[in-house]
Formats: sequence, structure tokens, C-alpha cells
Amino acid sequence: MGTVILIGTVAIIVAIVGCFGIWRLDASRAEEIEHQTPPPPRPQLGVVPAPAPTTPPGQIGS
Repeated sequence: MGTVILIGTVAIIVAIVGCFGIWRLDASRAEEIEHQTPPPPRPQLGVVPAPAPTTPPGQIGS
């Protein structure tokens, strides 16, 4: 009977410590992701940039 109680107690302690360890690893990974710099913007496929104006500034309407 004592062995069953001992094994059960150890199992509960291991489960609690394991849950805390997994939670801490998850929280540290979330902090790491939060502090990363965002990736540079990627150009969108299929979007054609607007053409540059061909008239020099100050010459419009002359």
C-alpha cells in the first residue's frame, strides 16, 4: 500500500514540475519571438509599380 502511495505522489510531483517546465519554455519562446525584428517587407507578386512622371517638376502646363 505504501508503494502505491509513493508512486502516486512521485507521479503527481513529476507532472506538476513537468507542466511548469513546459510552460516556462513556452513563455521564453514567446518572449524571444516578441523581441525579434520584423522581416523586411517583400514585394507583392503581380503588382506593377506606377511609372515615374516624364515631365520634370515645374514644367507642368507650360
